[in-house]
Formats: sequence, C-alpha cells, structure tokens
Amino acid sequence: MALAFTSTPHHLALLLVLLLTVLSPLCFAKCHVDDEAGLLAFKSGITRDPSGMLSSWIPGTDCCSWSGLTCISNDRVTDLFLSGDTTNPNSFLTGTISPSLFIKARQLSRIFIENTNITGTLPKDIFNLPRLQFLTIRNNKLSGPLRIDISPKSDRFQSLELDGNQFTGSIPNSISQFTHLLGLYLNDNKFSGGIPYSFRQFRNMTYLRLQNNQLSGGIPNFFKSLVLRDFDISYNKLSGGIPPSFSFLAPELQFFRASHNALTGRIPDYLRNFQTLDELDLSYNRLSGPIPTTKFPVESFIGNDRLCGFPLPPCKK
Repeated sequence: MALAFTSTPHHLALLLVLLLTVLSPLCFAKCHVDDEAGLLAFKSGITRDPSGMLSSWIPGTDCCSWSGLTCISNDRVTDLFLSGDTTNPNSFLTGTISPSLFIKARQLSRIFIENTNITGTLPKDIFNLPRLQFLTIRNNKLSGPLRIDISPKSDRFQSLELDGNQFTGSIPNSISQFTHLLGLYLNDNKFSGGIPYSFRQFRNMTYLRLQNNQLSGGIPNFFKSLVLRDFDISYNKLSGGIPPSFSFLAPELQFFRASHNALTGRIPDYLRNFQTLDELDLSYNRLSGPIPTTKFPVESFIGNDRLCGFPLPPCKK
C-alpha cells in the first residue's frame, strides 16, 4: 500500500527551512576559498588551544565571522589578530605556523600573533604578501634564523615587530629591502653578529630597537640620512665609540639607550646639541673622559669607571 504525500504550503516551508539549515554554511559563506584553506592550515598546526581561541574556525562557515579575523576588502581576510591572555599563560596557543596561511590568504595586511607558546621558524612566505602593512609576531617562542631571501612585494610595509622570541644568527642584510619601514623591533631575541650597515637605507624609520640580543662589533657610521626618534641597543656586546654621523640625529632623536655594552672612547661633545633628547642611558660601558654639559642624571652614566665630571665626581686635574 503506497502512502500519499500531499504538498501543502506548510510542508514546503518546513522543507525549505531544513534545506537552508543544511546548506547555509555552503551557500552563504562569504570568505574566499583560499583564505579558508590557509586559515584552516594554520589551525591544523596548532596542537593546543586551551582557551578555545580558534573554536569558531569551522570548515564551511564564513571565515569573515571567525574570531580574530577581519574582512575589509570584499570577501578577503585582511586582518589576523591572536593575542594570549598574559594573566593566564596556561591558556596560550601551542603549535607552529603553517606556511600555507601566507601562501593562500594573500590579502592579509595586518598580522598580530602575540603572547603564545608557538614554536618553530617564521615562514619566509609572510614577507611575500602584496598588501602587508603591519607584522607583529611578538612574545612567542619562534626560533632559528630569520630568513628573508625574497624580494618584497608590498610598498606599504610600515612596521615589523618580532621582539620577545628566540631568533638566532645574524640580522639579515635583506631586511633593509623594506625601505618604507617606520619601526623595526628585533629586541629580546638571541641575534648575534653586527648591526647591518645596510640599515642606512631606512630613511623613514623612527623606531629601531635592538636591545637584549648578543650583537657585537661597532655602531655603524650610517646615521647621516636617518631620522630616528627612538634608538635602543642596550644589553648587547657592542664595542668601539659613538660614530661621527650620530650627530645627524640631533633634530629628531628623543630616546637613546646604549647601556650594558663595551663602548669605549669619549662621549661626543655634540650630544649637548640634542635638544629633543628626553632619555639618555650610557651606563655600564667603558667610556672615558669628561662628560659634556648635560641635563641627564647620574644614572645615565654610572658603571663607566673612567668617566668624570657632572653629574659624576669631578675630573682630576
């Protein structure tokens, strides 16, 4: 005996609702298929997510609605923001960064990944993003050498923050390809070798922070065309004197920290011309001779046994 089914408006409406429920993730997903693939590849590299930071990253759903993401240009993901709760380190993401993220999600322009337990190396493909503006991957556990062996594709790249990781080896000369950088933060790593002379190409840079590494050699004489406001090289193994071209920073420099190195020679007289300088720290070096007329306190100069003059004890006649 066959059962008859009579179509009624109520039945059709119910059927439509059921179809939409099943198919809506596929029919109405807004983000680009390549972005979804790249983001899910990143998620697959995460082995621990105690706080559920990536729990909304579900295949087939609109990745523009996933936590930590923003889509500004059409259906493409442009911003990635993942930040751990520093008050609860046990909640940090653990894993590695999949290169597929940067191969697939090509419209990323602002990337922030900070305060995690992510390890491994930084994929070099990240520097090949054509719209890259801000790259902040700080306070993680990335290690190994920093590899930048491709030509930059973005002329909008303004800020590179890789501080608070465990990078080793030399700072690559190729980093100076990013001539539009306004800020470079490589501090609190394990970089060794010298400060690249190629940094002279950073003619727009205002913030250069290299402190708390294992850098050695002298301070390059490359400041003639620079406009730095904040320059920090403290807690390294730098030697030699403050170079002559440093005087060209006088119109703009506000903060200069070079403590806990092995700098030698005299403090240049031209430092008295730095009218905008708000903080100076030359403590714990091997500087000698009289201190030029200064407004800075004794803490700026202590730890240099052969320095003399105000605010330290007078020079011996």
